[in-house]
Amino acid sequence: MTAARDDVLLLGAAAATPLAAGERAAMGEALRFAGLPASDLDDASVRAFAFAGRDGALVGYVGLEIHGDEALVRSIVVEPSRRRQGAGRAIVERLLGEAAALGAVRAYLLTTNARAYFERLGFATVARADAPPAILATRQAVGLCPASAALMVRPTRS
Repeated sequence: MTAARDDVLLLGAAAATPLAAGERAAMGEALRFAGLPASDLDDASVRAFAFAGRDGALVGYVGLEIHGDEALVRSIVVEPSRRRQGAGRAIVERLLGEAAALGAVRAYLLTTNARAYFERLGFATVARADAPPAILATRQAVGLCPASAALMVRPTRS
């Protein structure tokens, strides 16, 4: 993949390609394999991206929802062979840049088992009562993630 097309976003050593609704089957499979929600991937509000390394091999997937000046980072999944190499951090940073370019000033996410990881990336846990109504109304917040999931936030620009 190269940056020759307008729809390809560079991610350091990887390229991110937006996935149209009909191109998300592999992403859904990867999310389900990782135990993450995938039932709403084809919703119009979900922007999905596939990341590939310079070698062209798949690195991972991530989703994003924009709600005014707030963003919801959707499930991030990194290929097992690419973990512990900084790929997840690079994907998150690139996604936050994309969210900022789309007008979001804060990014939220929900997690059941990666709270410490996201804290290392600058996210802080917040009470659901303190979240904007648009984030609380997303399918992820309403039912795809359990009520016990931690809600986290950070600015889109560090």
